[in-house]
Amino acid sequence: VEQPLTTIITTMFATLGRRTALHAARRTAQQQAKRRMGGGAAAPEWTGIDKVVRGYFPKDEDMVVAISGGYLGLFILFKIKGALSGSPEIEEAAPVAAAPAASAGEIPDVDSEEFGAFLESEENVAKLVESFEK
Repeated sequence: VEQPLTTIITTMFATLGRRTALHAARRTAQQQAKRRMGGGAAAPEWTGIDKVVRGYFPKDEDMVVAISGGYLGLFILFKIKGALSGSPEIEEAAPVAAAPAASAGEIPDVDSEEFGAFLESEENVAKLVESFEK
């Protein structure tokens, strides 16, 4: 008795799915049984300055908040100090002398105001083109 191809494929994938699910269930059970890092360890014995600080901030979270607060406090103090001392007045820069106009034979700088007037003459445009060809 021959089975249709669709029945064979369906049976094959169903078997594969059951095997995969079985292996996944076994792996999950094994992983849950393993002990993971964190928790359950005894608190360390602190000595010296650590013992004093941990007297005020026993948990790690408390230490993080205390250190962050200390840095924030320093930042705010320096900002207030800067605001109270005032910033020195900035002196205005002396005006820059205007560049001398280009002489009759020279091509002015492209960024200068004189360049637009320079391009109005056909002779000047020819000079510019010749300078590009050099």
